[in-house]
Amino acid sequence: MPLRVPAQRRRSQEPGAERPGTAGALPAVPFNQRVRLLVEAVDQADELALAQGLMEARGWAVRRAGREDAPATADGGRVALVVEVRLSGSRRRAEKAACGAVERLARTHQLALWVRDAALLLRPDDPRTEYRVIRRPGAGTGWRDRLARWWAACGGRGAHRLLRLPGGLTREAVERELTERPLGGLTFASDAYELRPAPPETEEEATAAAGRRASSRVRVLPGAAVAAAAVLGWTALDGRGLLWWPLTAAALFCAPGVYFALRDSWFSRNAVWLVPLALPVGWSLVTWLGRLMQAFYLDRFGVPSGSVRSAGDLWPYAAAAEPLGLALGFVLFFTAVAGWLRHVHIAKGDNRLALVALTVLLSAAFAATALLTGVHDADRAAREAASAVHRGHAPAAYFGVRGALMCVVPVGGGPVPVENGPVPAGHAVLSFGASGDWIWLWDPDRSQALSVRREDVQLLPAPAVSGNRRTGCGR
Repeated sequence: MPLRVPAQRRRSQEPGAERPGTAGALPAVPFNQRVRLLVEAVDQADELALAQGLMEARGWAVRRAGREDAPATADGGRVALVVEVRLSGSRRRAEKAACGAVERLARTHQLALWVRDAALLLRPDDPRTEYRVIRRPGAGTGWRDRLARWWAACGGRGAHRLLRLPGGLTREAVERELTERPLGGLTFASDAYELRPAPPETEEEATAAAGRRASSRVRVLPGAAVAAAAVLGWTALDGRGLLWWPLTAAALFCAPGVYFALRDSWFSRNAVWLVPLALPVGWSLVTWLGRLMQAFYLDRFGVPSGSVRSAGDLWPYAAAAEPLGLALGFVLFFTAVAGWLRHVHIAKGDNRLALVALTVLLSAAFAATALLTGVHDADRAAREAASAVHRGHAPAAYFGVRGALMCVVPVGGGPVPVENGPVPAGHAVLSFGASGDWIWLWDPDRSQALSVRREDVQLLPAPAVSGNRRTGCGR
């Protein structure tokens, strides 16, 4: 029974009139859940027309409740409507989310609508068996027949027809289905074609096969989860894989959560131009952050980062990997939390924008914390290197920045031009190499950096004598 609408609205809905957002022309918003609601509205033409237009503009189907849908106790002056709300997310809390969507629409536009009942529409489960109709190889002795039989034995025969039938059918019923309907001009004959897999011969076998297929579908996912847990448990008990447990749990939580957060979102709709724009920016950020880590390490020794020769071009990316990976992990975690909340219809409606803002704020805060942790790690590595030099040992390399204990030998008889001198002559200094005309050195006695011209000095490896950095260097 159609709704009663004003004459002007009826004219706009006549055949040929185009109006976006009606139930016949759904908007391009994907959905995977359908909730049917019984809604009460004031029985007035203008109220019904406004409510119908607003709900259909969101892709919801609206009709007047029939005899089978009408409430048992109806209030006077009201009419019952059946509204089908389309949502994207999980089945859990879908009815509540649909009721909230209708009530939010009524509250926002001051509509006289009240939800009375809501039911989730479930797609009926109809298990099917797929049969492939394959031509039998010839029984002749020619080379073509022999080649065809060999090809068939290797599993290379293609299907000429595909049939998907309800479970529990016998061979006779399946062949009758093929014989009575020569789809595409292909007439089935049992002597020329065969069915794969072979249909059951009796009804008892067909019923048992259908039951086995239904139960195997239910056990596939739990079986895969048990197998994965067994493999991970064996790795953990081996003593080398204890870290796999939290990493696997985080991956299983974050992967679907990020998908739920980005699915049908503004980012997914604009990813065509966002991703190409973000790739060069992200690559430049990785390079900058890696060089920043190296600069913080060298700043502990008072050495400019541009005056040091790096061991390779890939080390800045390695230096940025840990802080950026930690920052990206925090961003993915909070995005996954927002995605799961969105999937179960909690982050819908009034609290959606607040959750997005909170997710961005937490992601930015924890990402900045991860970057600061990387800076702290660079400073800690520099302190450990300085301590090793004080003990007379060469420090460990830090992502391509490798220091060595060297003896400074002046070249020529005149005084050596030096910045922050004098030139240490009786003990070894720390050198990170040089990329220009000036060499920067770090004097462990004064804990101060100095710089000399390359042509004025000669650097020789300091001999390790009982771990004492003061021996082995002299004029």
